[in-house]
Amino acid sequence: MKRILFLISILFCALFVEAQNNMVQELETDIPGKGVVRINQPARLYDLMGSMVTIDGKTPELEGYRVMVYSGNNSGQARDEANAMAKFMREKFPGAEVYVVFEPPIRSCLYGDYRTREEAEAVMYKLKATRKFREISVRKCLINLPY
Repeated sequence: MKRILFLISILFCALFVEAQNNMVQELETDIPGKGVVRINQPARLYDLMGSMVTIDGKTPELEGYRVMVYSGNNSGQARDEANAMAKFMREKFPGAEVYVVFEPPIRSCLYGDYRTREEAEAVMYKLKATRKFREISVRKCLINLPY
């Protein structure tokens, strides 16, 4: 009797997870003449539901902070310097993602994805202690969710 109840409960949970997946897909389907629903939730939640869903082809993002290790104007020299800094960061500090961003007229190299300013500042002070950076600061921006 216990085995039957156990199997029924497992079956119920599996059906519930499948229903969740279908519900998200159904809500995100664009239907002409009706409203548009976009669900922005952590990617881990999608993984727990059994499938990874993207929003408009991208992984979900949220507001957070990154450490800016380089910033320069839009010349070709700034592009080369930002790419060189990104390569340096990937080799010497491989613990986080490195991003080269161009927001006219500024090109910058950003390091890491941090949810709080305190986390980003702690990393910034560690990087600053190496004395390898001319200018380094914390910048608020959209970050990728950690997996």
